[in-house]
Amino acid sequence: MFYLHVTHLNKLKWLKQPRPILIEKSDLELLKSSAAQWESSQPKVEQLLKLENKLTQLATNLKQLNESDVLNTRVNDVVNNESILKTDSALFALQIAAFKNKNALQKKLSEFQKKIPQNIILSTEINVETVSVNNTTFYRLKLGAYSNSADAKNDCLALIKQQVACFVSYYVQQPYKQ
Repeated sequence: MFYLHVTHLNKLKWLKQPRPILIEKSDLELLKSSAAQWESSQPKVEQLLKLENKLTQLATNLKQLNESDVLNTRVNDVVNNESILKTDSALFALQIAAFKNKNALQKKLSEFQKKIPQNIILSTEINVETVSVNNTTFYRLKLGAYSNSADAKNDCLALIKQQVACFVSYYVQQPYKQ
């Protein structure tokens, strides 16, 4: 058993009671200023914490998608090789990049060729569309020749799963020359 003497009990009561603290006037002003800054920034901090939570959830979701069997499917099994080959009525292509200089385009194409199996690359039509936008020349790297957008969309999704960004664009017949 534990017994407290009355004087010990009185000391404990004294510890629980608020005690005045002496501080300098300049320190008090600094504390007031800090409190005001916190109050004004608190809603923004809370908003940042919510965004951080959402980003964490998105990162977790992306990691789960990346690890799923669907994303690990080889492009050979997913890409419809016949749709990539040029047809007489090609209307669509997959744009994988646009650059201001041809050296960057060559580098991107080399990266792409390393990610995708060689049999896909050899059977894929590669075009470079040269366009001028606001007096700046861009080189658009485009792959394939599709007669319908559904095939193009399916192949684009397969490339995205192989971590090659793309979107369905219109077809141009301007063969890439190294």
